Amino acid sequence: MFKICHFLIVSFVGLIIPHSLAGQIQANSLNRNEQIESSLEIDSSVYYTDTIIHWMSIDEAMLLQKKEPKKIFMNVYVSWCRWCRQMKDSVFTNKEIAHYINQHFYPVRFNAEQKETIKFKGRDYKFINEGDYHVHELSLFLLNYRQSYPGFVVFNEEGNVIHVRTSTMDVYLTESLLNYYGSNAYQSTSFPKFEEEFSGKIP
Repeated sequence: MFKICHFLIVSFVGLIIPHSLAGQIQANSLNRNEQIESSLEIDSSVYYTDTIIHWMSIDEAMLLQKKEPKKIFMNVYVSWCRWCRQMKDSVFTNKEIAHYINQHFYPVRFNAEQKETIKFKGRDYKFINEGDYHVHELSLFLLNYRQSYPGFVVFNEEGNVIHVRTSTMDVYLTESLLNYYGSNAYQSTSFPKFEEEFSGKIP
């Protein structure tokens, strides 16, 4: 009788322990899946194929805009500007930034000291090399005659300027600014309010 009871107890315990372990294994598996899904939600750039900005000239952007309307994001820079180089190497190489720019804008990098004459909206803009001015006329015109770099100009789908900025930006401010104009939120709310409520994808 004792042997039978002992056998039944051992068998009963043997049934309970595997079930308990199975539950723990399942819970651990779910936790791991949640962690994986969470990491994918944060790093959404793993889904992107266009994580390098396709910079173009202002002429190319304006031509493409006529065929397929899209906003233009212009970065005005000069070769000797440390902040310009820093943004080029650390901000514009960010996958989220690059993807968003490629999706919502025609991206233009414009050298404010380039020598080539550029026709913009029916007028020729040339390089000025006089006195304190060693700068392209188009850069002066678009940046409201400020020689401050890096500069940023956002054009709407009709090629009209809707934003000008002349100061460096980190990835978070850049993401906010791009989304503000890319989503057309600028038409209904102020940037400070938008920035306060904005939840970006950059961790």
